[in-house]
Amino acid sequence: MVAARVAAVLIVTMALAGFGSLRAGEAQDTAFATLKSELWPVAEREGVSRETFDAAFARLEPDPEVLRLANRQPEFTLTATQYLDRIITPARIADGKAAYLKYEAKLKVLERRYGVSRFVLVAIWGAESDFGNKQGSWAVFRSLATLAASGRRADFWKTQIVEALKIVENQRISPDKLSGSWAGAMGHTQFIPSTYNKFGVSFSGTPRGDIWDNPADAMASTANYLAQSGWQRGRTWGYAVRLPDGFQTIDEMEASTRPLEGWRKLGLKRETGGRFPRPAETARLFQPEKTNPFTAEKANLSAFLTIANFDVIKTYNNSDLYALAVGLLADRLADELSWR
Repeated sequence: MVAARVAAVLIVTMALAGFGSLRAGEAQDTAFATLKSELWPVAEREGVSRETFDAAFARLEPDPEVLRLANRQPEFTLTATQYLDRIITPARIADGKAAYLKYEAKLKVLERRYGVSRFVLVAIWGAESDFGNKQGSWAVFRSLATLAASGRRADFWKTQIVEALKIVENQRISPDKLSGSWAGAMGHTQFIPSTYNKFGVSFSGTPRGDIWDNPADAMASTANYLAQSGWQRGRTWGYAVRLPDGFQTIDEMEASTRPLEGWRKLGLKRETGGRFPRPAETARLFQPEKTNPFTAEKANLSAFLTIANFDVIKTYNNSDLYALAVGLLADRLADELSWR
């Protein structure tokens, strides 16, 4: 749910496991007052006016629900099967096809411009906000201030507050206009403030795209982010493979990397048949049901050989399951729209 960053926001929120609730009453008020006094000099140096700053902090109070949700990341509390079934649903596939067809011309432009698969862009859009239907209604400043005042990763969250203030100042909008997820991610593809300020672009290529109300701008920003994170043009994210009999017992193979040709020589074959297109390409073996620590059950999932673009997707959200869900959803959309 949380989106891209200079590295993805979830790489940060993972560290929030174990958060307790904020202290009550006067202690909460003191924490917020201290936060405000610490941030004003920083915001002023970044060009934020006092008027903007005071408007953002007006009537702010802690939100305990934010901290509760920080402990319940689905990537780390669901089994692999449960997680994938939550992301890749018949409704999402149908809605993804409709969204793709509506924006097909623009998606093709973005793919040519940035080199990022247009189907991956649609898959991220679906995974992050259900194609704009679930962008989040949390007040961004309240969420970020709550996280900053809690003391965990305080410097990161303080930076996000200043970055959000810069958005308000530069775009001359009310702080109340900034809404999003409980962790401050915003728009159709859920950018946190620092990521928006660094990578946000409009479809035309100019800075400061409208990721809240313009899906084309949101996908352009996402394509720009992935391209600058190292996306390899014209390549996929990985391959579903069949393992030879007995291979699943060789635990030391898990998470090791070797060329695709090396994996082939060990007996791994593509589920779709055929050879790997670039045998020298380095790949990592990923077996979701073996690497998810939250279940002892054996899920009936394929094994996968993941390549460089899989790790680029993980910069958006630092979770193997997230990257796998995006990759599989993108492949499913591509397959069902192949007649295009």
